[in-house]
Amino acid sequence: MKDKITYKDSGVSIYEGNRFVKSIQPYIKKTLNKNVIGSTTSFAALFAINTNKYKKPLLVACTDGVGTKIQIGIKTNKIKGLGIDLVAMCVNDLLCTGATPLFFLDYLATSKLRTKYHSEIIKGISEGCIESKCTLVGGETAETPGVYTGTDFDLAGFAVGIVDRQKLINTTRIKSGDLLIGLPSNGIHSNGYSLVRKLFFTKNNHYSRDKKFINSVMKPTRIYFNVLNKIKSKFAIKGIAHITGGGLVGNIPRIIPQGLGCELIKDSWPTPKLFDLIQESSRLSSREMFNIFNMGIGLVLCIDKNKLPILEKTFSLIKEKYYLIGTISKKSGLKII
Repeated sequence: MKDKITYKDSGVSIYEGNRFVKSIQPYIKKTLNKNVIGSTTSFAALFAINTNKYKKPLLVACTDGVGTKIQIGIKTNKIKGLGIDLVAMCVNDLLCTGATPLFFLDYLATSKLRTKYHSEIIKGISEGCIESKCTLVGGETAETPGVYTGTDFDLAGFAVGIVDRQKLINTTRIKSGDLLIGLPSNGIHSNGYSLVRKLFFTKNNHYSRDKKFINSVMKPTRIYFNVLNKIKSKFAIKGIAHITGGGLVGNIPRIIPQGLGCELIKDSWPTPKLFDLIQESSRLSSREMFNIFNMGIGLVLCIDKNKLPILEKTFSLIKEKYYLIGTISKKSGLKII
């Protein structure tokens, strides 16, 4: 008679899965609010919407991941920040519509679940949700041996928000002469890491052992909820571009109406030294760098030029940095001057 082969023998531990779910409950509970109905350990989440607050409510949904930054996080044992990255990549996209985040879900797939290790990711997700005033209503964790091997894992996030139709950011109102305002990033954020990994982490070099360099590379993506929440009622924002994959060159045109273009003033903001190091090590042209990385600008606002004095006063009051990085032009395309 053949020996019994258990589920655990195949690489999946039901016990560890249950232990993991129990261990992350304190992080999840920190994000909950009165709108969540029932338990987050149920089969699906229920979330109540305050219909008195919105005349014509629109739900906004988006999804994203963290990409190959995960591989560097595994190598450097810095995985908690990846949870913040996951929330940021989704919530920052959602904010571009003028929406307010409501709730978030995550998906974690790994070759072998390790409760103490992987719960750090959920802790990071919880921190990102708290910063976004967004509730972590649930998620999914999967052990998939054979799909992932060793310490490999992957993440996906899903965010839902709400906006009143009258307050939806309408980019069709953008016109020639409007200004582009850049809000600083706090690093590379979560894009371009395939190149960063190839340059600095595929071989054993001093960069892969330099704690200061690693901390700089692995700094979690900035979440822009707080700053936008403080300014959006002060002046009209015609468009918001989250600078993700494709860099400034690829993302700013996404908010510009057909037939128009923009001019970016290259030296109008300080480029962090990390990007200079990447360019020097890769020998990429400036245009190529602008087409991959945020280059120090994580979010771009488009406003009417007449609103600049109000913007300047508002940002001064809340002590937030900003840069006038360009203008909308009549000629289509993006030009760096």
